[in-house]
Amino acid sequence: MSLPLEDQLLFKPHKTLKAIADAGWPVHVFINPVEFHGPHLSLGNDRILSERLARQLHQRLQASQGDMPFIVGGHIDFGSDPCPGLGSTNLTYGQLKHLVVTQAEGLAELGIQRVIYHTFHGSPFHNHAIHAGIEHLERRGVKALNVFDLTVAMILDFQPERYAPLRQFLASNAEFDFVMSKLPDDYHAGYFETSVALHLAPETVSPDYRDLPPCPELKTNPLLKRLSKGLESVWKQAGELEHGAKTLAWMALDPFPGYTGVPHLASAEAGQFYVERLILPQYERTARNVLWGKDPAPKTPLGWSRPLAPLIGGRV
Repeated sequence: MSLPLEDQLLFKPHKTLKAIADAGWPVHVFINPVEFHGPHLSLGNDRILSERLARQLHQRLQASQGDMPFIVGGHIDFGSDPCPGLGSTNLTYGQLKHLVVTQAEGLAELGIQRVIYHTFHGSPFHNHAIHAGIEHLERRGVKALNVFDLTVAMILDFQPERYAPLRQFLASNAEFDFVMSKLPDDYHAGYFETSVALHLAPETVSPDYRDLPPCPELKTNPLLKRLSKGLESVWKQAGELEHGAKTLAWMALDPFPGYTGVPHLASAEAGQFYVERLILPQYERTARNVLWGKDPAPKTPLGWSRPLAPLIGGRV
């Protein structure tokens, strides 16, 4: 699934590029892996969802910033630490960082003033590489942010009351309670992502998702769990350590399902709730305040893990 060529920055004549740069219109850049998403979602799921969210974000920004074209600065169809499985393609943090920074320099040389990065892949190293591009642009005087940082932060900072409206999209209170028990660890091709795909790109979702069993229970490394609890009083990111331990426990499942949570209970209605009530309002507000205001770009969650990337070869 690709955007029309007329929207791609690379296909604009140089005279038009200068007009885009002088106008200060935001340029959207997409960085997503080709990645296994279980047996029910597409390998291009992250690119498809981030593209369609970007379109809706742009429409919202037009309401406050005036009419402006939707401009795509390019696609990098690679990512760091994709889900293991058939079709996944992987780059190390260093390889992806090089691509992102090189692309960012090209945008800065064109005189682009505002850049919005889009992804739907939550790997820490992947998003650290995007932040390397943001930092490079900021040094060149370009305002930039990665809006998906907001979604990752929402997942990590699990607040049950935020998801109370999901009850209306489930058949019973028992189903709702079951979904809520799984949501803290629902970060790949599960209830959340499958619902969003059913809302934004239903043609890409296999109807077989309804027959998938729940992801098995995750057995977190007890040492890492105790370490996370012990650090809570002195380190506010301690909970992120436990989340990382759960991710490793998920990837160690045998057989490996390729999804988390309970995708069989997903629905387009729940996806619409996620997109219109939780995701896009944050994206719009933050993009407006960063790109046209004075707010700093949001920090990438699990930022403490960035120094580890070169030490362990740039991939987990």
